[in-house]
Amino acid sequence: MRLFSRPIRVLVAVLSIFILAGVAGVLPAQQKTVVASTAWTAAFALAAGADSVVVLAPVELKHPPEYELKPSDLAAVRNASLIVYAGYEKFAKKLAETAGGAGLQTLRILTTNAPDTIKAESRKIADLLGTRDRFDAWAARFDETARETRRRILAAYPDRRVVAHKMQMPFVEWLGLDVVGEFGPEEPSPMKVLELVRKKPALVLDNYHNPSGFPIAEAAKSAYTQLINFSGRDGTRTFEDLYSYNAGLLEKAAAGSR
Repeated sequence: MRLFSRPIRVLVAVLSIFILAGVAGVLPAQQKTVVASTAWTAAFALAAGADSVVVLAPVELKHPPEYELKPSDLAAVRNASLIVYAGYEKFAKKLAETAGGAGLQTLRILTTNAPDTIKAESRKIADLLGTRDRFDAWAARFDETARETRRRILAAYPDRRVVAHKMQMPFVEWLGLDVVGEFGPEEPSPMKVLELVRKKPALVLDNYHNPSGFPIAEAAKSAYTQLINFSGRDGTRTFEDLYSYNAGLLEKAAAGSR
């Protein structure tokens, strides 16, 4: 004797899949849309294998965390499968409260452009989306991108003494440059400028999103450039774009100082 007709058995099977997915903390397979606070958190979601990513802060903004949410943004949040943010965004608290009120899943991640952090945080997103296979394939490709980026930059700087903006330090330290001083995010005082000039840096590496290091480079007569943390500038979108873009800026700065 059959307990259920075929349509009912199918319905039970489907419901079981959804229940198991919820227990495992994985979103249903058809839901891969992520709402990201900024283009930076969006890059992590893309690395994780999200099918589509909605970015709240406009990518044209020079400092996206200062963005103010609009009602239309909150509507997008309510339709999300997963919301990813970093916590330092001006609108982070409101974003989390809105998501919590709607019963949506959120993930707060650490944002730096050091490869180990990029992969670790993207893996967290992939585990929630159920896209670990996509992430693993991406990570293997990204390892090659990272190695080539480091090779290009180190080849451009025989003298690797660098003074760097605080917000670029994780990336700079990963590159293996010789960091002799740090500044930012506030404007350096005249005493701080003098202190860093005495370090005789070959390069002053600033942060495009809140630059403050040009007076140091001018006084030290060293190479100078502004790297990006948030993608979006000049069409950058992924971490591969960002690494290639920053490598190009550093190579250009090195060539201009010769």
